Amino acid sequence: MTLVEVVVASTVFALVMLATVTAFRTFGQAYQRLDQVTAETAKKREVDRFLRASLVDAMNGEARFEGNTREVSWITPLDRVGSAGGIQHLRLRRRGDNLVLSFAPFDPARDPEKSPDWGSVVDDYVLLEDVTEMRLRYLPSPQDDWSRSAKLDDDEDLGLSLPSAMMLELTASGQAWPPLTVAFDQFGRQE
Repeated sequence: MTLVEVVVASTVFALVMLATVTAFRTFGQAYQRLDQVTAETAKKREVDRFLRASLVDAMNGEARFEGNTREVSWITPLDRVGSAGGIQHLRLRRRGDNLVLSFAPFDPARDPEKSPDWGSVVDDYVLLEDVTEMRLRYLPSPQDDWSRSAKLDDDEDLGLSLPSAMMLELTASGQAWPPLTVAFDQFGRQE
């Protein structure tokens, strides 16, 4: 072999190795992005599933459901979530850039005018981060449309014990979620 042949062979080998390393790096970056998107999608799906399951079972009655356009609180039976289980007060709201779920134990003897003891058993739980928009809307009865809750001021309470349905509109991580719409099982039932 001559020196020229060795240089040509080394150059070809170096180009093949460069192409292989570039392909593996591109594959690794694509896999990392796909893994990140999959994790975000799984988290969104889990948040959606939990909220649907806990909201659909919201209990009807005085001071058992309160909502405005920025937060909602309700009483629902829960399977064990950390230290919380059984009938619990839940509150969903945006705090800073986080979607936060708060827990409080249900006390049937509690004065309805008094706030539940939020965070006494379970600390606030951040469901989602990087939430830029959150809006809640309510359907007072199945015959109504969503326009009544669209007219609510941000802090104005809905004024109903339990509406027939609720819609949560979210924008998180720069993407608008499909609206989460839940029809309440106990709508129209008496205590």
